[in-house]
Amino acid sequence: MLPAIVLAAEAMVVVWFTVFITMMVSMYLDSRSLPLPRLDIAGRTFLGSAKLAFAVGMLALAGLTIFELPVS
Repeated sequence: MLPAIVLAAEAMVVVWFTVFITMMVSMYLDSRSLPLPRLDIAGRTFLGSAKLAFAVGMLALAGLTIFELPVS
């Protein structure tokens, strides 16, 4: 019984993912003809902070990876 439940759950995940990707592609195709909005100061600050957070995260990840490497 358990294998049947697991297979049914996996099938539902595949269906959900297919619907999700279809919706995302549909939204992208609908928005291609729309003009790009001009960001206000809050939007520019948010994007700048996100870029900075990503850069700091990548540097921290690289530093911790190098720190964890065995010396000999």
